[in-house]
Amino acid sequence: MTDSLVVRVPAKINLHLEVVGRRPDGFHELRTLFQSVGLWDTLRGWPAEEGRLELEIEPHGLVGNGPDNLVVRAVRALWREIGRRPGARLRLGKNIPVGGGMGGGSADAAGALILLDRMWALDLPSSNLRRLAAELGSDVPFFFHGGLCLGVGRGEEVLPLDDLPSLGIVLVVPHVEVSTAEVFSRLRLGPWKRMDDRVYAGVVDSTPEIEWSAACNDLERVVCEGWPLVAEALEGVRRLGPLFSTVSGSGATVFGVFESLDAASRAECVYEGPGRIEVVEILGRTRARPEAVAG
Repeated sequence: MTDSLVVRVPAKINLHLEVVGRRPDGFHELRTLFQSVGLWDTLRGWPAEEGRLELEIEPHGLVGNGPDNLVVRAVRALWREIGRRPGARLRLGKNIPVGGGMGGGSADAAGALILLDRMWALDLPSSNLRRLAAELGSDVPFFFHGGLCLGVGRGEEVLPLDDLPSLGIVLVVPHVEVSTAEVFSRLRLGPWKRMDDRVYAGVVDSTPEIEWSAACNDLERVVCEGWPLVAEALEGVRRLGPLFSTVSGSGATVFGVFESLDAASRAECVYEGPGRIEVVEILGRTRARPEAVAG
């Protein structure tokens, strides 16, 4: 068998998410703080004959491998970009929750662009890859950077920020999938809101920190009203006494931020509520940025 390449891509949480308003193009204007966390999907690839594309998912059947899969869409986007169809056999190991608001599909798409650019010896400019990423999904460009980033626009405009001090995260994934499109369709917006600059002021300093009392997720209420299991899990996390807690993105994952990994591990032991629970650490940019390596 031909030598493979492998890329590991971490999940993200949204430490803050504001929906500023609805734009004339129908998308929502966002301001968010993306943060990579230590929960990973793994994509492995082998060259194949021209025009051939195979995608195997592990665990089998967890997500589809058809034309709507973001890895498949990333392959086809590259084919269109270069005007030819080099082949690939791909195996995707899923650990990031599906429909959990942690960017699993977007991370996989970014990983596919990075892996195939190297495997097919394309050496495309990073600006081209990030343009393709933005066409695939609003938060796909973030995964080219990793760490802590400010996301604006639809979330596709990304400004890397200095790493936060080490923090521990308790993740709870209720056994329910939440549709991002449905969440936004239920969101009722008034006039464009003014951003609360307090939460951003600290992260642009040389020693960044977040004003947790100002952090929020404008989608939390909609998600908790529409998916009661998420609300129950979030209440369970809040009883643990975190610095901050909310849903990640549009859910269903909820999380609590703790001052250290040890503090998060102690909190995990007394959690009472629904869902799969994990303790992870936040990742700095060096550890979080995906890289295709021989595997």
